[in-house]
Amino acid sequence: MMQDFDIYRIDGHTLRVFASVCETGSVSRTADRFQLNQSTISHSIDKFRAAVGDPLFVKSGRGITPTERAFALLPQVQRLLADIEGLVASQSYDPSIESRPFGIAIPTPSLLSDMKILHAFLSDRAPQAKLRIRRQVPRDRVMEIIGEDEIDAVISVSGYQYPTTLAHCTYGSDRLSVFYDPRCRGPINSLDDYAEARHGVVSFGGQARSEVENLLLHHEIRRKIALVAPTASMLGGLIQGTDVVATMPHRLSEYAYAGLAHCDPPVPFPPIKYDLVWHRRYEHSGRNQWFRNLILEAGTSARAASG
Repeated sequence: MMQDFDIYRIDGHTLRVFASVCETGSVSRTADRFQLNQSTISHSIDKFRAAVGDPLFVKSGRGITPTERAFALLPQVQRLLADIEGLVASQSYDPSIESRPFGIAIPTPSLLSDMKILHAFLSDRAPQAKLRIRRQVPRDRVMEIIGEDEIDAVISVSGYQYPTTLAHCTYGSDRLSVFYDPRCRGPINSLDDYAEARHGVVSFGGQARSEVENLLLHHEIRRKIALVAPTASMLGGLIQGTDVVATMPHRLSEYAYAGLAHCDPPVPFPPIKYDLVWHRRYEHSGRNQWFRNLILEAGTSARAASG
């Protein structure tokens, strides 16, 4: 019974295990994360079950899923873990002796210049550490990606309702441009020209319409899709030598779309806004705070350089 359990027997490790199993939906993945065997992880979960008087997890297909009670407990546990980790003063962190890699996921190659500057800053201030850059796919996978230990932060397109386990701040913005090969066609001159043009788009899978598509439908415009590519970089290469146009972030012109011309869209698209996202368990981590500030500094420098 819950009332017979000494709640003070619950330690930080038990809370970390509970949070990890919630995030991964897997005892085995949690065991791998902490380099423990599965029976040890199961024992920690059993201890927490006894404390809160709830099964916490139920089978779901090949994995497990948190119960309603577990979902309710998770934000409280995350705050407790953040407070525990915050006991170590952030001022004590010294990046010059850091040897562990820093990991970041980005949603688009238009942020490549940001990553080049971030790598230069990191090489100068934490010379023993390396930078791991990963491509982030749909926004609804931010929780899955950032739950992995090798990812310290994610840059995500704004507008997504993040889980309570994640914290975020404003990172920056970009605008949309229409890219085309000037050897094969001229710029878009009107709304009718845009509607009649052949378009290339990027698709990550799924059925959700992009924000561009939603805005065009508001103007009663349907694009003629001639080409679908899995990445923005690939699309830039594929439309070269064709009359296909692509409506993409403007800063792709710096690298991936450098061989293409660009013009403004015929309708005023809103800017693309980006967030910097991290796990709340690292809210007060000196290491994570330092890396987040470095990312923001690199982004500011990249935007200043691009004008």
